Amino acid sequence: MTIQTIRPFWSYDIAKTEKWLGEMAAHGYHFIRLRTQKRQFVFEKGEPKDVTFRIQYDKNTELPAALENDGWHLVWQHRKWQILRNDQPAYNIRMFPIRDGLMKRNKVLMYVFGSIFLYHIFTLLMPLLINGLVLMTGGSIHVVGSPFWAITIAYLIVVWGLVPYSFIKLYRSLKRLQHSHTETQNRETFFTTTGRIVTKWKFGWNYAPDKLEQWLRDMEEDGYNLTRISMAGLRFHFQEGEARKVSYCVDYQNSHRPSYFDMHKQAGWQLMYTSDVVLAKWAIWAKEYQTEEAPPTLYSDRTHMLKHAKRIMITYMALFGPVVLMFIGLIMTDINLVQTDGMDISWLQMGIFSLLIMEYSFLMVKSWLYYRRIKRRVDEVAAS
Repeated sequence: MTIQTIRPFWSYDIAKTEKWLGEMAAHGYHFIRLRTQKRQFVFEKGEPKDVTFRIQYDKNTELPAALENDGWHLVWQHRKWQILRNDQPAYNIRMFPIRDGLMKRNKVLMYVFGSIFLYHIFTLLMPLLINGLVLMTGGSIHVVGSPFWAITIAYLIVVWGLVPYSFIKLYRSLKRLQHSHTETQNRETFFTTTGRIVTKWKFGWNYAPDKLEQWLRDMEEDGYNLTRISMAGLRFHFQEGEARKVSYCVDYQNSHRPSYFDMHKQAGWQLMYTSDVVLAKWAIWAKEYQTEEAPPTLYSDRTHMLKHAKRIMITYMALFGPVVLMFIGLIMTDINLVQTDGMDISWLQMGIFSLLIMEYSFLMVKSWLYYRRIKRRVDEVAAS
């Protein structure tokens, strides 16, 4: 037995539609197809089952192997639309489809509806303003009724009802989709040892990420398994356990796209730490491998590795360089005032400025040395 249900705005709130499909399956109604033009979902009556659905909008029709291995399969497809299903319990699912295409589509629609609504607000305010000025100056206004009143009413309903509703619906849906990856980000536990907890502090690792990667690998080989990193990224918590071969990668991005985390998780990487602060979008990834295997890398392209190191160096040069120049200028100004006006010099202030200059200069040099090490490594690989 089959049933049909119409949902006119199902694509505006994808998360809600996915939840609804799962609830229907829990009541024994399993989705089999969607008639897009009629906005009609078709279900087949069967045994109640706890399943998870994901909706995609992507030109790529082939399902990634990582998703297939995690239990996902294609239920329905029409052009770019795809509906995937996973019959595992939700808490066992570790891989989820990437949402880039879907979010891009809905964002374009949201901008279109928003532009239409703003245009009509402007076109409404202008006549009201003009008519108000006419009345204030003693003039009169003659209102003529529309001969196509039915069309006018329908138009007003669409512009002042459907358009703002669509905009709000799409805006809220996009917000949920943008943060949906955080719900499953830490579902799986990378290490399951129960040994003694050891805490280590690491300051300034973001100026030399390669050294942090090597330190974490050495800790793993010594039997200290990384389990958690504090929110500030300074305290590293380890558990005493078995020695492991684990490759770590410290990644810096100007911005984290919605697919950034899903893409690397689908490749088998485990996210150990992330920071999404302005000028501090860092992520630390881990992936276990066997002794006979080559250590996996997050990015294998040498050009990308060099660009990544250069981006870090330029970021801190641009951040600390002006500060260093500013403090040097303040010191030179104080010295000039002492020489010309005979003012007493503040040795405490001079000392503080000098310490800040040395500190920020040290951090810039440290980031430059990191770039030089990566460049040397890339050149050696290219030469071999």
